[in-house]
Amino acid sequence: MRNLTYAQKFRTTATLILALILLVGCGGAELPNLVDAPPASQSALTVETLLEAPVNQSDPINPEILPNRVLDIDTISENSRGISDETIAIAIVKSGDVFQDVEIGVEARVFRLNENGGINSRKVEIVQVFDDFGDEENLETIVKEVVEQDIFGIILLSTAVSPETTDVLAENNVPFFGWGFSEGFCEPNKWGFGFNGCMNLSTSTFSDQNLDTSVMRLLSIFYGRIPQVISVTTNDPAGISVTTHNETLWGENLVKAIKLDRSEISASAILQEISSIKADVLLLSVGLDKTVEIKKELISNFSGMVLDDVTYLPGILQNFEMSEELEGGYVLSQVPPQEEYRGAATQIMTGLSQIGGPQIYSQAISIGYWSTDLLIAILDSIESELSVSSFFEKANVEGYLYDPEFSGGPCPLQTALSHQNSSGGAALLQVRGGVFRPVVNFNCP
Repeated sequence: MRNLTYAQKFRTTATLILALILLVGCGGAELPNLVDAPPASQSALTVETLLEAPVNQSDPINPEILPNRVLDIDTISENSRGISDETIAIAIVKSGDVFQDVEIGVEARVFRLNENGGINSRKVEIVQVFDDFGDEENLETIVKEVVEQDIFGIILLSTAVSPETTDVLAENNVPFFGWGFSEGFCEPNKWGFGFNGCMNLSTSTFSDQNLDTSVMRLLSIFYGRIPQVISVTTNDPAGISVTTHNETLWGENLVKAIKLDRSEISASAILQEISSIKADVLLLSVGLDKTVEIKKELISNFSGMVLDDVTYLPGILQNFEMSEELEGGYVLSQVPPQEEYRGAATQIMTGLSQIGGPQIYSQAISIGYWSTDLLIAILDSIESELSVSSFFEKANVEGYLYDPEFSGGPCPLQTALSHQNSSGGAALLQVRGGVFRPVVNFNCP
């Protein structure tokens, strides 16, 4: 692979990783001493009264209490689309070039559910897996097809998600579940449910509520104080959104924000920008291929921590050259890391073993598993007849407290507030000796 470009190297490695994770069992690397995770303090939220008051999107909602409001559900037809006496039909929509094996995580969670009697004696059935290959036009075509089918909801893990596609799902009352990084998981859309809430700061008037503070929390645990940071992002809408988030979150502790066109991103360009600046942490948000390309040189020449949020990809380190590029660097994970070997990892690994799946599982498998777990939890909490309307009422009007209660698992999430807030769960890992080693355990605010 020495004569390949970094982009080619990554694509080749992605293929190797899939084969490796299907064949290799859990390694016997020595476990590091872990930082104890602070206990979750969020308690269950209840509705004592529901007052008939209009929803004012410009009125910030106190995230500590469930607002006493009735959302307008009259426009949601009483139907049981995708729900029969025997089954609940779901589909999976993915960008297979990035989230290649998400369906394995979905299948593992669905299998465990169905083996234990399903939901009100109904089994969940995965009727189709769509791949948009990361193309927006493909995704638009798929979404238009899905809303015409007898499907209750979808697991959506696509890099091509746009407000246009999620609006189509919402207009047709199709709930979707996944990783809440796109606008459709946030207000004013109430049909998207991220397993970690709304992660997109740029969407709304609720910016104070959906500000994700996980990076600051973890780094403050690591340093024992709020560190001084430099952020490096791409100079495009996604990168500008990240910069806005960092400026809001870090305030004066953000000593420099660098935005570069993708063609200009290099380790030397970044090092030249920061040569006279003292900081503790260099935050990278420039995409996976660019991160792998520049991280080694940054680690060698920057005295502090070099941290990104994309390279926690279990299996990636089994490629020697890729492992060398990342050695010594840090990475943030918003999914419970397998390397902690806590309750959440045990749950997924048990489910995977039941379907003959890999025991080293990818980030996509984890996201698929926990997104499906959220879908199942909400449906299983409905006491009335299952329908699209009863789902919406439970998820958005009554509100349901999703709390897996596994150590190291997703953080508690109140579904009626999940379109405004992130749940804030994250872990900090370092690549040492060719292995991801937890530095700060996955924990919740």
